[in-house]
Amino acid sequence: MKSTSKGSVKKSGAKESAKVVATHAESSEVRELRQKNVALRQELTAVLANALENERIWRHFAAIERVLFRTRDLERLVDELLREIKERFETGLLVLFLSHPEVLDRFFQGEPPMSRRTAPGTWISPLEAQAAQALFDPLLKPALFAADKGCPPLLAPCGATLRSGALIPMKIGEILFGALLLGSPDPARYDPSDGADFLEQLGINISLSIDNCLTYEKVKDFAVKDQLTGFLNFFQIHTILEREFRRARRSGNPLSVLVVDLNFVQDWDESGNGMGVLKHAAGLLEDILPADNCFMGRYGSDEFLIVLPGVPEEEAREVIPYISSTMRKSPYREGNTATIITTAIGVGAIDERATGAQELVDRACAELYALKMRQGGIKNE
Repeated sequence: MKSTSKGSVKKSGAKESAKVVATHAESSEVRELRQKNVALRQELTAVLANALENERIWRHFAAIERVLFRTRDLERLVDELLREIKERFETGLLVLFLSHPEVLDRFFQGEPPMSRRTAPGTWISPLEAQAAQALFDPLLKPALFAADKGCPPLLAPCGATLRSGALIPMKIGEILFGALLLGSPDPARYDPSDGADFLEQLGINISLSIDNCLTYEKVKDFAVKDQLTGFLNFFQIHTILEREFRRARRSGNPLSVLVVDLNFVQDWDESGNGMGVLKHAAGLLEDILPADNCFMGRYGSDEFLIVLPGVPEEEAREVIPYISSTMRKSPYREGNTATIITTAIGVGAIDERATGAQELVDRACAELYALKMRQGGIKNE
């Protein structure tokens, strides 16, 4: 019986030991599972936070896109774009680099072109096309950087205001319009390891909007302006003359027109000959007659119609000798050749007998052609 009792005690002890071992093992597994759960929760929290941040960024981009595609005016587009980005992304430094020649012409008139501050921490800056290309890899992809991990040399002068940043190419295909810099004094704000898909799409959308504005302005210019001289085209100058005639008739104010015919010893040819002379003559007329006091349009192949609101006939005639003298003394030069330009100018003015705007032009043309006949015939006709 005793031996049996001892065996039972041994078995019981073994069971207890096994229970302790099992409990300990179970506790280790539970702790491990709990640790994994904690880590998983932290990971899910980070993923959720990242998703919320991405949604916030996406909403910002959506708002910016609405700005981009609601205006066709280039300067207004740039102003609204910079204001919206500055407000939504709270950047310490925001620089719009422009490198496309047509855009540079609209924003920078000085020589050399200088950067322009539009708001605190916000700049519009010219950038040579070659320097713009050098900012990016051959694929023209956005670049995120931290100052301690390699800041683009071009941006080094920004100093303490730029401890991290995102440099976004503005491109359509391989056409580079410039770059957008989002900078921060916080070195952790932009991480070079982060994705940049949203930023790349933002750059493309900005470029599309700029291109739309340029296209719209070209179409508008074609509809309004003569592409050779930059003056109003035939239809627009007649529209303005009709308007000014009605105003003068209502108000009783004077109104005069000049028809300026150019005479130069050079064959007129739409393929090129004569075009340089016309551009040159148009520039001289712009220097002589202030644009805020008159309207100038191309009336024929080598004729200009000038509308002078508020100018009586006597004053209109006073400017004729000055126009003729300036043209004659300022020949068009191309290489070693100088082309002398002479003029015949007719005047038409509103009076109580005038029944329509075209009558003023007819009077000026009649005087012009009578003058040309006295000078020895009509040329280039």
